[in-house]
Amino acid sequence: MKSFICALTLCLSQISLHAQATPAEEAAAGAKALLQRLFAQETSEEELQALAKEANKAGVPRQQVIEARLVWGLRHQDTKFLVKILPEVEILAASFDSANAAALPNVETVKAFVAYIKALKAGEAKDEAGFKQNILEAIWLNPQQAQVFLQSIEKYRRESKMGSLIVDLKIPLTTSMGEATTLHDQLGGKKALLLDFWASWCGPCMNLMPALKKKAEKLAAHGVIVAAMNKDDENAESIAERIRKEQNATLPWLVEPIERPYTKAFEIDSIPRMILLSPEGKVLFNGHPEDPLLWAALKKIDPAIEAPAN
Repeated sequence: MKSFICALTLCLSQISLHAQATPAEEAAAGAKALLQRLFAQETSEEELQALAKEANKAGVPRQQVIEARLVWGLRHQDTKFLVKILPEVEILAASFDSANAAALPNVETVKAFVAYIKALKAGEAKDEAGFKQNILEAIWLNPQQAQVFLQSIEKYRRESKMGSLIVDLKIPLTTSMGEATTLHDQLGGKKALLLDFWASWCGPCMNLMPALKKKAEKLAAHGVIVAAMNKDDENAESIAERIRKEQNATLPWLVEPIERPYTKAFEIDSIPRMILLSPEGKVLFNGHPEDPLLWAALKKIDPAIEAPAN
């Protein structure tokens, strides 16, 4: 029996040897694995940069590496990153080979994203004419992505308007326990106030409650107060208080008046929505709680503030 087992082991090892991939096959498999990691949703920017270098050494086509970097920037809505890689994307548009594509279907799509990034760059520079010209070009080249581009138009218009807005921080409010207060009271002389507008019927709002509490804990050390503002239409105080207890939340838990003064001022047409306010009532950020630009705005208040790791 022992000799039989030894013979079987030898036989299996010989099969394994014969089944080994050739160096070319191993290289191809390694390049494919690298490409999958480049496009992985959970990849951080640091990991992306390291993987791109590794992919270049492994022979992954340059076009595919640029596509991965572009997709990462679009997925994370990272304007700074997209503007940084704009020269690469322009090269991609000039030399695009559909037969070698990893994620983008055709050259028109690449050119549309070139125009889109130029629009974002113009928006950052407050160049309205440049933004309009390039965003319309993006829609023309890639109408399938029109909804994404239209959202950028809405966001640009909102930010332009918010840039000159100063809101009254002394409008009477109540807490979920019926106590009278104001945003000015909640600020209490701190550097800024981050307001989270939510409602019990809003699924995404409820899903982000743990993240809201983490923001409150993280930002307190940097002089930024985080407060929740309930927008339920009926029984708002009792509903807000129930949710506060369920979430075991200790941050300020506010209820907006039925007249919706802040919803109107901030032009809130969807929730969840976060508003970052200066002590003077200036709007420093108006957007989705997971928009990377929120952390960019917070970093301007205190350079020590860092966005959480992915």
